[in-house]
Formats: sequence, C-alpha cells, structure tokens
Amino acid sequence: MASSNTVLITGAGGFIGHHIVREFAKHQWTVYALIHRQLPEELKQLPNVHLIKGSVTAPDIISQITTAIGGRPEVVVHAAGLASDVGADRIYKALNFESVKTFSSLPTRKLVYISSSDVYGIKDFHGEDEDTLPFETKPLSPYPKYKIESEKWLRANLPTDKYVILRPAAVYGEGDKSIGIRMVNFLASSPVIIHFGKWKGQNRWPAAAVEKVAQVAYVVACCTDFDGQAINIIDPEHITLDAFYRKVAAEHFPNKKFPSITLPFWVGKLLGRISTTLSNLLGRTEQLFDPSFYAVHHVASNLDLSCARQQKALEVYKKLT
Repeated sequence: MASSNTVLITGAGGFIGHHIVREFAKHQWTVYALIHRQLPEELKQLPNVHLIKGSVTAPDIISQITTAIGGRPEVVVHAAGLASDVGADRIYKALNFESVKTFSSLPTRKLVYISSSDVYGIKDFHGEDEDTLPFETKPLSPYPKYKIESEKWLRANLPTDKYVILRPAAVYGEGDKSIGIRMVNFLASSPVIIHFGKWKGQNRWPAAAVEKVAQVAYVVACCTDFDGQAINIIDPEHITLDAFYRKVAAEHFPNKKFPSITLPFWVGKLLGRISTTLSNLLGRTEQLFDPSFYAVHHVASNLDLSCARQQKALEVYKKLT
C-alpha cells in the first residue's frame, strides 16, 4: 500500500489503538496517532508514524489535527473512548458519544468506528449475527448506552459509504490492561476460580484477539466491501469461560492449581452492586473490586456471537497482504 495513504487513529496510546497504529504502519501508511495521556515508546520508533498530543474532547481538536497534518487524513479510525464497568454518565457521554460526532465532522473518505459487541446487551446468545441482533433497550451501564447512541448517530448522519463499525468482544493480547489484567489480579488473590449462575463456567467466553481488531480495521479502510456495515470481532474458536481462566492461569501461575466453584447468580449480583455503587460514589472509572455489577452479567452469560462477517474480512486481509 502506498505511503501516500494517510490515517488518523484516535486513542493511539490505548491497548486497541496502539495495535491499530502498528498494523497501518506495517503496511506503509502515513499514520497520525492521536495520544492523550499514555505514550508507548514503541510508537516513537515506528516508521511513518507522527504523534499528535491532544484530547478528543478538546474544543479545538479538529483544527489542531488539521494543522498538524497540513490537511485532512484519508481515513479516521476512532478508537478513543472509555471502556469500563463504572463511572459517571457525563464522562461516557463526552468520550464515547460527543467525540464520535466531533470526528464525524472531519472531512475524510471514511470513518472506522470502534464500538463494542456490548451494544447487543449481556445475555445468552447462540450464534446470532450483526443483522439479526437488535440493540439492547435497557443498557446496564453508560458504556454500552453511548456505544449504541454513537452507532445510531452515524447511521442517521453519514452516508453508508462513509463509515464502518467494528464491534469487538472481550479483547485480549499483548499490552492488555483491562480484561486480562483483571483475571490475573483475581487469580493472584484467589485460591479458586469462581463462576456464577447456571452455566458454571461452561458458557462461551467471547475472546477477541487484538490483532484481529487491527487487521479488520485495516481491511475496511482499504476496500468498500463492508461500507455501512457493522462487523463483530470475536475469535472463531469457541472457548468456555472456565477454559479461558485456565489458559490465563497456566501462563501466569504455572505451578498453582485452581479448583472451580459456582455461586448463585444472585450472590454475584449483590457483590456487583456493592462494588459498582462504592466505585461510583468514590468517583472512580475503574471498579473498586471484582465482580462489578456489569462484569458479573458478562461472566454469567453465553456470549456466543457470529463472526462470519469478520472471517470474510480476514480473507480479504490475506489477499491484501
């Protein structure tokens, strides 16, 4: 791919955004990486990567970007946002909704929006795809609430050839500071793996390799096959929650044995209510302890979503590379 192609990637200092920067840089695109707080040292060393320091909520962020670029990027990948179980509604609205409207105003060939599979709600699924699943009508937290609102806004205000929506599930991989770290921290302090509810840990865990998120983002930036569509990002290999816990345990605690126990779902909900309420009262954007109210629904649900459209995109990726 010629280096004349330019992409602006927001949230480039975050876990997913960092990997998307690496993917585009690998294919010799000129990358403008918008960084708010964290500045991965690796990004400084990547060829064709130009760092822009700024916040997606700053009033002058668009003029700041166009000045830094000297024009407009060909593609915007909007990966910035707050991904958490707790926090004030106003923070999510600013970061996860208003910023989408802001970056939609940037003249560009295409906007690739990193949403979430949580827009469907946290419940039992059995292979449904992007076209058969409606949005959740009563979101359990501001996180899915504003992902839903953002998707609705894009569909109502942009032509279908101007956007693609990616919906990653439980993203893991190198540099993960969220789900993977939470599991490691839990296992470090617990002698057992705890499950909640009827599935007893045998529910599908919607693991999504971060490399797949980056590869699909690259594909939809390069071609028009998926314009106006949403794409679930989830590993095609089914893995249960218990098996995923054991995979993490084998990597980080190879000499430690973890029996599994299952507690009633109502116990998890009670613990989650306490964690979430205290976290919100303290003004935190990270849960005080696990499980949060939102997380306990995740781990007690069979999140078996279709990834057929993702697989088609990855076939295109093979041809492109």
